[in-house]
Amino acid sequence: MAEEGGYLGAMTYQCLFKGAIERVMQSHKADEVAYHALNRLSANLQQADVVSPSFLFDFMKILLDRSKLNINLQEAFLRMQAKAPTDDLELPPGLGPEFQELSARAIALRRVLSRVPEEMSDRRTFLETIKEIASSIKRLLDATNALMRVVPVPAQSCKFFFFLFNVKRISLILYNVSVSANQLIFQTTLIIKTIREKLAKVSMKNCITFKQKKKMCTTYDKVYCDINLNF
Repeated sequence: MAEEGGYLGAMTYQCLFKGAIERVMQSHKADEVAYHALNRLSANLQQADVVSPSFLFDFMKILLDRSKLNINLQEAFLRMQAKAPTDDLELPPGLGPEFQELSARAIALRRVLSRVPEEMSDRRTFLETIKEIASSIKRLLDATNALMRVVPVPAQSCKFFFFLFNVKRISLILYNVSVSANQLIFQTTLIIKTIREKLAKVSMKNCITFKQKKKMCTTYDKVYCDINLNF
């Protein structure tokens, strides 16, 4: 799989398909059959992309080739990020301010990066945007560090340092800023995804522990009851 298909492919469903399908679903809310069909379509497309990474990206490229449209995919993806659903960067509520701060910073960074294609033609405006991007990156890294102090995430460490490496690399590749911006968005989603996976594992572990304790208590109660009956 080409490098472009790697990071753009991972964002195709969220950036392109999900938002578009949700807008169509809203316009067909009164039509129950159409609404459920669109809902199934969305679920199937997402599942296909999970099973075969970059499937939707490759599918989209085939459609573009057949339509003979000349589109800069890097810039197109960035523009679409401005209106893309943000649920992929959101963390469950009620986990503490550090989690919500990280989520807010991730969303803010993606939004400022989405402005790159529109503002890069104006030198003065673009320089201000670059400063804003740098500030957003710092805030995201600060939020990530704060969260890691509260909840250590060993599995995240390598991805986090990979993210730092890419931030440094991105600062050196401003001549291809659209590519760099998309890669930075991809790395940001990886941080949130890794934390979600860690939370899911902790939740599953706690659930298993609770069930084991409940089973032990049930066994204890039964033994205690049998002893009393025997007496």
